[in-house]
Amino acid sequence: MNLKNKSSKQMRKITFKILKPFLPFIIIIVGLFFAVCTIIDAIFIQEVQNDNTLMSDVQVELKNKCIQKSEYLNTCHNYIGNELTNYLLDIDSREIDKQVQWSHLYAIMAFQNMANNKKINEALLNDVSEDFESTFTYEQITIEIETTMTDEKGNEKKNTEEQTAYILVESDTIIGHYKYNYEEKTIESGNVKTTGKVFVGEELIGEKYERLKKYMKEKLHIKKSDIETNVEIVIQAANRIL
Repeated sequence: MNLKNKSSKQMRKITFKILKPFLPFIIIIVGLFFAVCTIIDAIFIQEVQNDNTLMSDVQVELKNKCIQKSEYLNTCHNYIGNELTNYLLDIDSREIDKQVQWSHLYAIMAFQNMANNKKINEALLNDVSEDFESTFTYEQITIEIETTMTDEKGNEKKNTEEQTAYILVESDTIIGHYKYNYEEKTIESGNVKTTGKVFVGEELIGEKYERLKKYMKEKLHIKKSDIETNVEIVIQAANRIL
């Protein structure tokens, strides 16, 4: 019996030695999981995100206010060059994955509710929204489309038309500050030749979620060493309820 207990203790010691280097990582992952779950539990939409019949009138109203506020934040500060516009205009809808979502706003409020016992309501929503106005900047371009037609006698006839379009050249949102690069290019497809600016890539300026990090630091007084983890908690929660 003593031999058995001794063997068991040795096994526990060996197991502990193997796992010891990984303990900080395991603790962070477990803590992150429970923190995200806590926020999501606080966010009633976890189970009813697509079924408003399971929500109270107050909850439905707040969700709708979050949606309306996010739509406003994504269109209130956009420019074509230096001219203000209230629209999302990119020809390829590149704004989609850079916009502030209603779930971002709700997750930030839920985080404050969990961390500072702030009440989730319209007043808090308005306060949060002041720091997350999106800015999308566009360039107006001309796309030239040349069509070549051949008649019965084999004679070619070319028809050229021009179309006006808008391309996204810069975005500064909750996701991060990005610049977009293009090059002039002609693409031929059958009897149609299209000439215009073609997207070649995007460039992150600064850090991802820089605004959210700044908000955590200045408004919520989160310690610098804890900001990355808390930002991850908010973003994961927002993505799960979207």
